[in-house]
Amino acid sequence: MAMRVILDTDPGIDDALAILLLGASHEISLEAITVTHGNTTVDKCLANALRLVDLAGLTGVPVARGASSPLVKSLTVAEETHGDGGLGYALLPDARGTVSDKSAVDTIIELVHQYPHEITILAIGPCTNIALAIHKDPTIIALIDRVVVMGGVVHAPGNMTPDAEFNIFCDPEAFDIVLRAGFDLTIVPLDVTYQCLFTKAHVARLSSAKPEIAQFIEDSTRFYMEFHDEYQDIDGCAINDPLAAAILIRPDLVTLRDYYMTVELKGEFTKAKTSVDHYKILKKKANTKVAMEVDVDAFMDFFIERMARL
Repeated sequence: MAMRVILDTDPGIDDALAILLLGASHEISLEAITVTHGNTTVDKCLANALRLVDLAGLTGVPVARGASSPLVKSLTVAEETHGDGGLGYALLPDARGTVSDKSAVDTIIELVHQYPHEITILAIGPCTNIALAIHKDPTIIALIDRVVVMGGVVHAPGNMTPDAEFNIFCDPEAFDIVLRAGFDLTIVPLDVTYQCLFTKAHVARLSSAKPEIAQFIEDSTRFYMEFHDEYQDIDGCAINDPLAAAILIRPDLVTLRDYYMTVELKGEFTKAKTSVDHYKILKKKANTKVAMEVDVDAFMDFFIERMARL
């Protein structure tokens, strides 16, 4: 049976690639896309999600509007990274579908109760929607099969502050709620995603994909590559979110380690920093599995092969 997945997302260039990957994967039954603030405003993210559902051929998948701001801090967006519209240089036709009449929070709660112990939540943006769903209905915690979060850093530098990764920085309080909830939780941090650099050579390998898919990936990632080159001196762009999606299907792509993880909520210079207790100094039971190694070539081959399926 296909894995039932709720995608919680803030599209976003790499979020868009993750949506395409899920759309190309028969192993996944995408039950809903819940949209949050993050890479750009929730309204722009929502418009992008609706257009990407069309591009990926995800007919019948509800797209629900979620949180427009974090739980505590002020809104942060990354339009310098993803472009004013959130998808770089890519332009997509107006969406055929419309936004669900149910909110993201209610969508999560209803689907979890409809499919108890079957839903995996793949969170590739700030965790605000999940935290709000927990607050509204704490009973969902025991009914969710698994939560996979793209976010955080362990040894790698941050991409928002010297110590903090962007998704966690956008709403650290929400991520803290997810960490403490007791989920079967997997974290995919920058330590592995920043090894997965998508380059012009990878773009050239998309010749077997449909023209509209190849063109979208080329146009969106060209903007992303320019940002990585100018601000981070990186050749290519880190496709963070597709790796988190890929491990739902190919868990062998990464090596997971059990850790007790915390997130800093008060530090002046370390706000949103994630830390793991390598040596069990705190004597706390592990609360997450963290991807610490990745087979980069296998992942890139998998991603490109799936793009040819759309």
